[in-house]
Amino acid sequence: MAILRKIIFFAVLPLLLSSCYTDFEPDIKSTPVLCMNCLLSEGDTIRLDLTRTWRWSEGSPFDSLNINVPDADVRLYVNDEFVSEMRYKVFGTEYDFADPFYGNEIKGYTCDYTPRIGDKIRFEAHSDKYGDASAEVTIPEPVKIDRVETTVFNFTDLSGFYGDDDEKEYRFDLNMLVWFTDPADQLNRYLFGTSYTRSESEYSEGGTFEGWEYLYYWVDNSREPLFTEHVSVLESVVSDVSGYTIFSDRQISGKSYPLHVSIEGIEYKFKVPDYNPDYLTGSINLELSHISPSYYDHVLSVWVANDGIAGSLGSVGLGDAVFEASNVSTGAGVVAAATKYTYKINLKKLVEANK
Repeated sequence: MAILRKIIFFAVLPLLLSSCYTDFEPDIKSTPVLCMNCLLSEGDTIRLDLTRTWRWSEGSPFDSLNINVPDADVRLYVNDEFVSEMRYKVFGTEYDFADPFYGNEIKGYTCDYTPRIGDKIRFEAHSDKYGDASAEVTIPEPVKIDRVETTVFNFTDLSGFYGDDDEKEYRFDLNMLVWFTDPADQLNRYLFGTSYTRSESEYSEGGTFEGWEYLYYWVDNSREPLFTEHVSVLESVVSDVSGYTIFSDRQISGKSYPLHVSIEGIEYKFKVPDYNPDYLTGSINLELSHISPSYYDHVLSVWVANDGIAGSLGSVGLGDAVFEASNVSTGAGVVAAATKYTYKINLKKLVEANK
Protein backbone atom coordinates (compact mmCIF):
# COMPACT_ATOMS: atom_id res chain seq x y z
CA MET A 1 0.00 0.00 0.00
CA ALA A 2 2.88 2.38 0.69
CA ILE A 3 4.09 2.01 -2.88
CA LEU A 4 0.58 2.63 -4.22
CA ARG A 5 0.30 5.82 -2.18
CA LYS A 6 3.56 7.06 -3.73
CA ILE A 7 2.40 6.18 -7.23
CA ILE A 8 -0.90 8.02 -6.69
CA PHE A 9 1.02 11.02 -5.32
CA PHE A 10 3.18 11.26 -8.44
CA ALA A 11 0.14 10.85 -10.70
CA VAL A 12 -1.84 13.60 -8.94
CA LEU A 13 1.11 15.96 -8.51
CA PRO A 14 0.93 17.54 -12.00
CA LEU A 15 -2.77 18.32 -11.43
CA LEU A 16 -2.01 20.03 -8.14
CA LEU A 17 0.72 22.14 -9.69
CA SER A 18 -1.06 22.96 -12.94
CA SER A 19 -2.54 26.18 -11.58
CA CYS A 20 0.84 27.29 -10.19
CA TYR A 21 2.68 27.63 -13.52
CA THR A 22 3.53 31.00 -15.04
CA ASP A 23 5.72 32.06 -17.96
CA PHE A 24 8.91 33.93 -17.16
CA GLU A 25 12.25 34.59 -18.80
CA PRO A 26 15.16 33.95 -16.45
CA ASP A 27 17.91 36.52 -16.90
CA ILE A 28 20.76 34.19 -15.98
CA LYS A 29 24.16 35.33 -17.12
CA SER A 30 26.23 32.55 -18.64
CA THR A 31 29.49 32.48 -20.52
CA PRO A 32 29.74 29.94 -23.36
CA VAL A 33 32.41 27.26 -22.92
CA LEU A 34 33.85 24.57 -25.16
CA CYS A 35 32.00 21.29 -25.45
CA MET A 36 33.75 18.04 -26.50
CA ASN A 37 32.09 14.87 -27.76
CA CYS A 38 33.93 11.82 -29.09
CA LEU A 39 33.54 8.04 -29.13
CA LEU A 40 36.83 6.23 -29.68
CA SER A 41 37.49 2.65 -30.68
CA GLU A 42 40.54 0.66 -31.68
CA GLY A 43 41.67 1.20 -35.27
CA ASP A 44 38.96 3.75 -36.14
CA THR A 45 39.50 7.29 -37.36
CA ILE A 46 39.32 9.89 -34.58
CA ARG A 47 36.46 12.36 -34.97
CA LEU A 48 36.18 14.96 -32.22
CA ASP A 49 33.10 17.17 -32.20
CA LEU A 50 34.09 20.53 -30.72
CA THR A 51 31.27 22.99 -30.20
CA ARG A 52 30.33 25.62 -27.64
CA THR A 53 27.48 25.86 -25.17
CA TRP A 54 24.67 28.32 -25.85
CA ARG A 55 21.97 30.23 -23.98
CA TRP A 56 18.44 29.01 -24.68
CA SER A 57 17.37 32.46 -25.91
CA GLU A 58 19.92 32.26 -28.78
CA GLY A 59 17.85 29.64 -30.57
CA SER A 60 18.67 26.03 -31.26
CA PRO A 61 21.34 24.17 -33.26
CA PHE A 62 18.50 21.92 -34.45
CA ASP A 63 17.30 24.94 -36.41
CA SER A 64 19.88 27.46 -37.61
CA LEU A 65 22.10 28.29 -34.64
CA ASN A 66 25.77 27.61 -35.48
CA ILE A 67 27.64 26.27 -32.43
CA ASN A 68 30.68 24.86 -34.26
CA VAL A 69 34.15 26.07 -33.30
CA PRO A 70 36.30 25.63 -36.43
CA ASP A 71 39.23 27.85 -35.42
CA ALA A 72 40.36 26.22 -32.16
CA ASP A 73 43.83 24.88 -31.41
CA VAL A 74 43.26 21.17 -30.68
CA ARG A 75 46.01 18.77 -29.67
CA LEU A 76 46.11 15.00 -29.24
CA TYR A 77 48.15 13.32 -26.50
CA VAL A 78 48.63 9.56 -26.28
CA ASN A 79 49.91 8.07 -23.02
CA ASP A 80 50.79 11.60 -21.87
CA GLU A 81 52.94 12.33 -24.94
CA PHE A 82 52.07 14.92 -27.59
CA VAL A 83 51.27 13.18 -30.88
CA SER A 84 49.52 15.54 -33.26
CA GLU A 85 47.81 18.83 -33.96
CA MET A 86 44.24 18.06 -35.03
CA ARG A 87 42.70 19.58 -38.17
CA TYR A 88 39.14 20.72 -38.82
CA LYS A 89 37.31 18.71 -41.46
CA VAL A 90 33.91 18.21 -43.08
CA PHE A 91 33.27 14.46 -42.90
CA GLY A 92 30.12 14.39 -45.00
CA THR A 93 26.39 15.02 -44.65
CA GLU A 94 23.97 13.49 -42.15
CA TYR A 95 21.43 11.34 -44.01
CA ASP A 96 19.83 9.47 -41.11
CA PHE A 97 16.14 10.46 -41.02
CA ALA A 98 16.05 9.73 -37.29
CA ASP A 99 18.84 12.24 -36.60
CA PRO A 100 17.66 15.80 -35.77
CA PHE A 101 20.62 17.13 -37.79
CA TYR A 102 19.46 15.38 -40.98
CA GLY A 103 20.85 17.19 -44.04
CA ASN A 104 23.53 19.07 -42.09
CA GLU A 105 27.24 18.74 -42.74
CA ILE A 106 29.13 16.57 -40.25
CA LYS A 107 32.11 18.60 -39.02
CA GLY A 108 34.83 18.02 -36.47
CA TYR A 109 38.52 17.59 -35.74
CA THR A 110 40.62 14.63 -36.85
CA CYS A 111 44.21 13.47 -37.28
CA ASP A 112 46.17 10.58 -38.78
CA TYR A 113 46.61 8.64 -35.54
CA THR A 114 44.38 5.61 -34.91
CA PRO A 115 43.86 4.44 -31.31
CA ARG A 116 45.16 1.12 -30.03
CA ILE A 117 44.04 -1.05 -27.12
CA GLY A 118 45.34 0.38 -23.85
CA ASP A 119 46.03 3.87 -25.22
CA LYS A 120 45.25 6.74 -22.88
CA ILE A 121 43.90 9.41 -25.22
CA ARG A 122 43.76 13.04 -24.15
CA PHE A 123 42.41 16.01 -26.08
CA GLU A 124 43.36 19.58 -25.22
CA ALA A 125 41.59 22.45 -26.97
CA HIS A 126 42.01 26.22 -26.80
CA SER A 127 39.79 28.90 -28.26
CA ASP A 128 40.52 32.61 -27.97
CA LYS A 129 36.76 33.19 -27.65
CA TYR A 130 35.57 30.25 -25.53
CA GLY A 131 38.61 29.30 -23.45
CA ASP A 132 40.11 25.87 -22.78
CA ALA A 133 38.78 22.32 -22.52
CA SER A 134 40.36 18.91 -22.02
CA ALA A 135 39.30 15.30 -21.56
CA GLU A 136 40.92 11.89 -21.50
CA VAL A 137 39.88 8.25 -21.80
CA THR A 138 41.58 4.85 -22.08
CA ILE A 139 40.74 2.38 -24.85
CA PRO A 140 39.49 -0.75 -23.00
CA GLU A 141 40.56 -4.33 -23.62
CA PRO A 142 38.11 -6.51 -25.58
CA VAL A 143 35.95 -8.98 -23.66
CA LYS A 144 34.96 -11.82 -25.95
CA ILE A 145 31.76 -13.81 -26.11
CA ASP A 146 32.79 -17.34 -25.16
CA ARG A 147 29.83 -19.19 -26.62
CA VAL A 148 26.12 -18.82 -27.36
CA GLU A 149 23.44 -21.36 -26.54
CA THR A 150 20.43 -21.03 -28.85
CA THR A 151 16.89 -22.38 -28.55
CA VAL A 152 14.59 -22.00 -31.56
CA PHE A 153 10.82 -22.16 -31.05
CA ASN A 154 7.64 -21.30 -32.97
CA PHE A 155 9.45 -22.36 -36.15
CA THR A 156 7.28 -22.08 -39.28
CA ASP A 157 8.27 -22.91 -42.86
CA LEU A 158 6.34 -20.71 -45.29
CA SER A 159 8.44 -21.51 -48.35
CA GLY A 160 6.33 -21.40 -51.52
CA PHE A 161 3.26 -20.28 -49.55
CA TYR A 162 2.69 -17.34 -51.92
CA GLY A 163 3.03 -19.43 -55.07
CA ASP A 164 6.74 -19.07 -55.79
CA ASP A 165 8.56 -22.30 -54.99
CA ASP A 166 11.95 -20.61 -55.37
CA GLU A 167 11.18 -18.12 -52.59
CA LYS A 168 12.07 -19.45 -49.14
CA GLU A 169 10.57 -17.99 -46.00
CA TYR A 170 10.99 -19.00 -42.36
CA ARG A 171 9.58 -17.45 -39.21
CA PHE A 172 10.70 -18.27 -35.69
CA ASP A 173 11.71 -16.95 -32.28
CA LEU A 174 15.13 -17.37 -30.72
CA ASN A 175 16.16 -17.54 -27.07
CA MET A 176 19.87 -17.26 -26.29
CA LEU A 177 22.33 -17.52 -23.46
CA VAL A 178 25.28 -15.32 -24.40
CA TRP A 179 28.22 -16.48 -22.27
CA PHE A 180 31.20 -14.26 -21.46
CA THR A 181 33.83 -14.11 -18.70
CA ASP A 182 34.35 -10.89 -16.79
CA PRO A 183 37.99 -9.91 -16.05
CA ALA A 184 38.44 -9.92 -12.29
CA ASP A 185 41.12 -7.27 -11.85
CA GLN A 186 38.95 -4.16 -12.22
CA LEU A 187 35.42 -2.74 -12.28
CA ASN A 188 34.17 -3.28 -15.82
CA ARG A 189 31.24 -1.76 -17.67
CA TYR A 190 29.48 -3.09 -20.73
CA LEU A 191 27.01 -2.35 -23.49
CA PHE A 192 25.14 -5.11 -25.32
CA GLY A 193 23.55 -4.77 -28.74
CA THR A 194 22.60 -6.57 -31.91
CA SER A 195 22.90 -5.89 -35.62
CA TYR A 196 22.58 -7.94 -38.77
CA THR A 197 24.25 -8.56 -42.10
CA ARG A 198 22.67 -9.94 -45.26
CA SER A 199 23.50 -10.46 -48.90
CA GLU A 200 22.65 -7.60 -51.23
CA SER A 201 20.48 -8.16 -54.30
CA GLU A 202 22.50 -9.26 -57.31
CA TYR A 203 21.98 -9.01 -61.05
CA SER A 204 23.66 -10.90 -63.87
CA GLU A 205 25.64 -9.11 -66.58
CA GLY A 206 22.55 -9.10 -68.78
CA GLY A 207 20.45 -7.51 -66.04
CA THR A 208 18.62 -10.66 -64.98
CA PHE A 209 17.63 -10.69 -61.30
CA GLU A 210 19.76 -13.27 -59.47
CA GLY A 211 18.58 -13.25 -55.86
CA TRP A 212 17.99 -11.48 -52.58
CA GLU A 213 18.02 -12.04 -48.83
CA TYR A 214 15.73 -10.36 -46.28
CA LEU A 215 15.73 -10.29 -42.47
CA TYR A 216 13.43 -8.71 -39.89
CA TYR A 217 13.30 -9.17 -36.10
CA TRP A 218 12.92 -7.38 -32.79
CA VAL A 219 14.88 -7.85 -29.58
CA ASP A 220 13.40 -8.43 -26.11
CA ASN A 221 16.01 -7.59 -23.46
CA SER A 222 13.57 -7.72 -20.53
CA ARG A 223 14.71 -11.18 -19.41
CA GLU A 224 18.21 -10.05 -18.44
CA PRO A 225 18.32 -8.65 -14.88
CA LEU A 226 21.71 -6.96 -15.32
CA PHE A 227 20.17 -4.53 -17.82
CA THR A 228 18.04 -3.06 -15.02
CA GLU A 229 20.52 -3.21 -12.13
CA HIS A 230 20.39 0.61 -11.96
CA VAL A 231 16.61 0.67 -11.48
CA SER A 232 15.06 0.86 -8.01
CA VAL A 233 11.94 -1.09 -7.04
CA LEU A 234 9.77 2.03 -7.29
CA GLU A 235 11.29 3.06 -10.60
CA SER A 236 10.59 -0.38 -12.03
CA VAL A 237 6.88 0.39 -11.47
CA VAL A 238 6.59 4.03 -12.52
CA SER A 239 9.51 4.56 -14.94
CA ASP A 240 10.36 3.47 -18.46
CA VAL A 241 13.12 0.90 -18.01
CA SER A 242 13.27 -0.41 -21.58
CA GLY A 243 15.87 0.37 -24.21
CA TYR A 244 18.94 0.47 -21.96
CA THR A 245 21.46 -2.39 -22.17
CA ILE A 246 24.37 -0.95 -20.20
CA PHE A 247 25.49 -2.86 -17.14
CA SER A 248 28.45 -3.28 -14.80
CA ASP A 249 30.15 -6.33 -13.29
CA ARG A 250 29.25 -5.48 -9.69
CA GLN A 251 27.25 -8.71 -9.40
CA ILE A 252 29.39 -10.95 -11.61
CA SER A 253 32.97 -9.77 -11.06
CA GLY A 254 35.48 -12.34 -12.28
CA LYS A 255 32.77 -14.86 -13.17
CA SER A 256 31.47 -16.51 -16.32
CA TYR A 257 27.93 -15.29 -16.93
CA PRO A 258 25.20 -15.81 -19.55
CA LEU A 259 23.21 -12.81 -20.76
CA HIS A 260 19.58 -13.80 -21.37
CA VAL A 261 18.54 -12.41 -24.76
CA SER A 262 15.41 -13.12 -26.78
CA ILE A 263 15.08 -12.28 -30.48
CA GLU A 264 11.48 -12.56 -31.54
CA GLY A 265 9.37 -12.26 -34.66
CA ILE A 266 12.25 -13.30 -36.92
CA GLU A 267 11.33 -13.26 -40.61
CA TYR A 268 14.05 -14.72 -42.79
CA LYS A 269 13.41 -14.81 -46.54
CA PHE A 270 15.57 -15.39 -49.59
CA LYS A 271 15.41 -16.26 -53.24
CA VAL A 272 18.55 -17.66 -54.80
CA PRO A 273 18.88 -19.73 -58.00
CA ASP A 274 19.60 -23.38 -57.15
CA TYR A 275 19.76 -22.44 -53.45
CA ASN A 276 23.35 -21.29 -53.88
CA PRO A 277 24.86 -21.58 -50.37
CA ASP A 278 27.74 -19.23 -51.24
CA TYR A 279 25.29 -16.37 -51.71
CA LEU A 280 23.54 -16.62 -48.36
CA THR A 281 25.63 -14.77 -45.78
CA GLY A 282 22.86 -13.43 -43.55
CA SER A 283 23.58 -13.36 -39.82
CA ILE A 284 22.37 -11.89 -36.56
CA ASN A 285 25.33 -10.24 -34.85
CA LEU A 286 25.61 -10.23 -31.06
CA GLU A 287 27.81 -7.32 -29.93
CA LEU A 288 29.38 -7.08 -26.47
CA SER A 289 31.18 -3.76 -25.97
CA HIS A 290 33.59 -3.15 -23.11
CA ILE A 291 33.03 0.56 -22.45
CA SER A 292 34.86 3.30 -20.58
CA PRO A 293 33.53 4.65 -17.26
CA SER A 294 32.73 7.95 -18.98
CA TYR A 295 30.47 6.13 -21.48
CA TYR A 296 28.63 4.22 -18.75
CA ASP A 297 28.24 7.23 -16.45
CA HIS A 298 26.93 9.41 -19.27
CA VAL A 299 24.29 6.92 -20.47
CA LEU A 300 23.20 6.19 -16.91
CA SER A 301 22.86 9.90 -16.13
CA VAL A 302 20.70 10.36 -19.24
CA TRP A 303 18.36 7.65 -17.95
CA VAL A 304 18.23 9.19 -14.47
CA ALA A 305 17.48 12.64 -15.91
CA ASN A 306 14.81 11.45 -18.33
CA ASP A 307 13.18 8.48 -16.58
CA GLY A 308 14.49 8.14 -13.03
CA ILE A 309 12.66 9.36 -9.93
CA ALA A 310 15.38 11.92 -9.14
CA GLY A 311 15.14 13.45 -12.61
CA SER A 312 11.33 13.49 -12.53
CA LEU A 313 11.29 15.33 -9.20
CA GLY A 314 13.99 17.75 -10.34
CA SER A 315 12.10 18.61 -13.52
CA VAL A 316 9.11 19.91 -11.52
CA GLY A 317 11.18 21.73 -8.90
CA LEU A 318 10.76 19.17 -6.11
CA GLY A 319 14.39 18.12 -6.08
CA ASP A 320 17.82 18.98 -7.40
CA ALA A 321 18.13 19.06 -11.15
CA VAL A 322 19.92 16.06 -12.68
CA PHE A 323 22.54 16.85 -15.30
CA GLU A 324 24.21 14.55 -17.79
CA ALA A 325 27.58 13.26 -16.57
CA SER A 326 30.66 14.66 -18.29
CA ASN A 327 34.39 13.94 -18.13
CA VAL A 328 35.26 17.16 -19.99
CA SER A 329 36.96 19.84 -17.90
CA THR A 330 34.25 22.39 -18.74
CA GLY A 331 31.47 20.00 -17.75
CA ALA A 332 30.08 19.97 -21.30
CA GLY A 333 30.15 16.82 -23.44
CA VAL A 334 31.70 13.40 -23.03
CA VAL A 335 34.79 11.68 -24.43
CA ALA A 336 34.21 7.93 -24.32
CA ALA A 337 35.67 4.69 -25.63
CA ALA A 338 34.32 1.25 -26.49
CA THR A 339 35.86 -1.99 -27.72
CA LYS A 340 33.37 -4.30 -29.42
CA TYR A 341 33.42 -8.07 -29.77
CA THR A 342 31.02 -9.52 -32.34
CA TYR A 343 29.61 -13.05 -32.43
CA LYS A 344 27.77 -13.97 -35.66
CA ILE A 345 24.84 -16.40 -35.81
CA ASN A 346 24.56 -17.71 -39.37
CA LEU A 347 20.89 -17.80 -40.34
CA LYS A 348 21.18 -20.45 -43.06
CA LYS A 349 22.79 -22.91 -40.64
CA LEU A 350 20.22 -22.09 -37.97
CA VAL A 351 17.34 -22.74 -40.37
CA GLU A 352 18.84 -25.95 -41.72
CA ALA A 353 19.21 -27.30 -38.17
CA ASN A 354 15.53 -26.69 -37.36
CA LYS A 355 13.69 -27.59 -40.59
